[in-house]
Amino acid sequence: MKLSEIAGAAAFAFVLAAMPAAATTVNVTTQGTNVFRDMNGQNAWFQSVGYTVNGTARHVSAGAFRFVGTMPNGSSRNFVAFCLEPLEWLSLRTYTDGTSLSATVVGQLGTLLSNAFGMVNNSASAAAFQIAAWEIVSENVGNYDLGSGVFQLTSVHSSTRTLAQGWLDAISSGQWTPSSRVRILTAPGTQDLLTDMAPVPVPAAGMMLLGGLAGLAGLRRRRKARLA
Repeated sequence: MKLSEIAGAAAFAFVLAAMPAAATTVNVTTQGTNVFRDMNGQNAWFQSVGYTVNGTARHVSAGAFRFVGTMPNGSSRNFVAFCLEPLEWLSLRTYTDGTSLSATVVGQLGTLLSNAFGMVNNSASAAAFQIAAWEIVSENVGNYDLGSGVFQLTSVHSSTRTLAQGWLDAISSGQWTPSSRVRILTAPGTQDLLTDMAPVPVPAAGMMLLGGLAGLAGLRRRRKARLA
């Protein structure tokens, strides 16, 4: 390959690598008859919860959402998710990977997900997980208290409150190992979602780079054929 061809190939690869990765999109729908039930109409893990956020009151069903995520290539998977916006109503649509939350908050959510998600196995634990997630995103600090601050519980089962506060204490005290294992789906005008769904393994920019290099190899073969 001539020097000019090498330079062209390097420049082409650099441009592709520098291009931003196309945002991964997921079309979100329910598994069953509502957001809390699976496809068999079972495992509706939620509780009635009352709270205020900066004085604005809400009384909602809080727990584990059961969704189906459909990717742009048509593949789909079931997943569980939790709300990250306690004053936003849920309206299912196409979501995008990513969040505007700070790295600190995302790290705390990752710690909650990695340590507590495996303990969600009924309505109380699902509601506790949701409450803890709301506290983390609302307070934006490491000292969490469900009875004071921006986010405050006003009504919930006492055992659920105790469980949620215990998880938050484990995070703020450093008892739980920090983790960046987190995926957040966002969309305008609806609740952002914290989920355990595995991310797409190959970024779009990586696929473009591989495709571009394959194209360069094809051009090189055709040039050799003309010179032969």
